[in-house]
Amino acid sequence: MRQQQATPEFNDYEQGFAVLPGTMQRGELEGLLVDVARHIGMSDSLLKSLQIMMRETRPSDWTDPGKEPICFAMQSNIAFLLGKSDRSVSRDEAELEHRLGFIRKEVAANGSRCRFVMPNGEEFRQGISFTPLIEAVPHLLAIRDGLQSDRKEVSTLKRKCSALKRNVKAALMDLQPRFPDNADLEEIARRFLSWPTRYSGFVTLETMDAHYQEVLEASEAVDKLKETLQLRPNMSGPPDTRVRPYIQDTTQEPYVSCNDDVSKRTDCKQSDTNSTDAEPNGSTKECLENKHGGAAAEINTEFLAKMTPQRLFALSSEEMKLYISHHQGNREHPSAMDFIQASIDRLAELGINKSAYNAAIEQMGDMATALCILIIDRNRFHPETPIINPGGVLRAMTQRHAAGKLNIVGSLIGLSERERADNG
Repeated sequence: MRQQQATPEFNDYEQGFAVLPGTMQRGELEGLLVDVARHIGMSDSLLKSLQIMMRETRPSDWTDPGKEPICFAMQSNIAFLLGKSDRSVSRDEAELEHRLGFIRKEVAANGSRCRFVMPNGEEFRQGISFTPLIEAVPHLLAIRDGLQSDRKEVSTLKRKCSALKRNVKAALMDLQPRFPDNADLEEIARRFLSWPTRYSGFVTLETMDAHYQEVLEASEAVDKLKETLQLRPNMSGPPDTRVRPYIQDTTQEPYVSCNDDVSKRTDCKQSDTNSTDAEPNGSTKECLENKHGGAAAEINTEFLAKMTPQRLFALSSEEMKLYISHHQGNREHPSAMDFIQASIDRLAELGINKSAYNAAIEQMGDMATALCILIIDRNRFHPETPIINPGGVLRAMTQRHAAGKLNIVGSLIGLSERERADNG
């Protein structure tokens, strides 16, 4: 009689069972579950219960189409391993089966679980089947990909917010002492003081984006107010003693030592990034960035006078132009903040990590860092020595800036000359 009841449970291995995709192993699936647990409403306690059940299976059964991963451990044994009551484990199993759809319970009426081979070679199994979990893996992978994408977007929005907040703060510090009774300035200052100093409260992409939009609105408002008060300089954005309008020439010497390696070499005749083949921590070679001393200073001054937003836009890579145009919107010309935010958008795509960017901002300020990223980005397509390690080059440029030897103007001149040559 018992054998007749169990007959429907016999497994026909010729049909094959679902297996984990690609080279994924059981341990990797456990990591995937950890990554998405919060998003799919799985508590830490429920996740731990599932992991204990999974570990009661043979790892090979998850990748062998002739085997099905099944947990044969009794409910009381699982409860002991978890330090829970049998009733709590029963509730966990019900939630995993009916709400999440990760398991299928194939047990006897009394809850017993077993595994044995019949004389004819057929195998009989009763337990917790993980085939539904294996079938759910593509969906779980898609969820994790989405979460990782959101995490990157949140990180980008945080950097943009920080740049915008610095813009608002600098403008307020400049304008409020001159116009202490201006109601618009008071309102912007009130909004600035209401913003949290940290981003820990913005745990989702939606909340972070809402905060970004609020800060962006305040930054645009303060820029318009500067125009109204006719105090706005030639470039949009906050006054920065370290940054001239759009560009900064920090080189006061006729000879400039080149930053090196960071996995690239570049043209030293009119270096586009002032980097050649040495370690990022220093230079082992000298190249003549400004060959004629005083004559170079005159060229730089003339070049600065011609460096309009449109001209700087023309020197950007096609990818950078798309981001600049996006931030520019319907305005006639891009602002400094458009270049700053576009450079932040390019960080992940260029492989520049957070620490390299933060170090650059701390040393050079927002606009100079944006220009360095613009130069690096464009020089990925250098005809002779393309940049292949943008993050390393940015670190090297930051170090040269700290040493007073970074010549951003010379690099922009190099880009301009190359563009002129390309256009005939």
